[in-house]
Amino acid sequence: MLVERPEEGPPVRAREILKHYVDYPASADSLEGIAEWLLLEEVVQRRVEETRQALRWLVEHEYLQRTADTVAAPPLYRLNEDKLDEAERLLRSSEPAPRPRVN
Repeated sequence: MLVERPEEGPPVRAREILKHYVDYPASADSLEGIAEWLLLEEVVQRRVEETRQALRWLVEHEYLQRTADTVAAPPLYRLNEDKLDEAERLLRSSEPAPRPRVN
């Protein structure tokens, strides 16, 4: 007896690949090329999110100041010079211990 299964939708990767080809209909690439740009896209998205979280932490702890000059321009981040000594202490405390020299 055959068991009917409802039609499954396409895998997530299939949608991502199809979206790329719909956005860039003249493009053509190999399996390896497609895998590379998918991986690169994932890495970039992950790095952007990690950077967003790091900047949020630095601003919340007042090591950096966030400035937005206009609505259209992205915010800029700069060092809060009043916290420079504290920032240097934080960096020193989180540095790995120097390795002993091997002769």
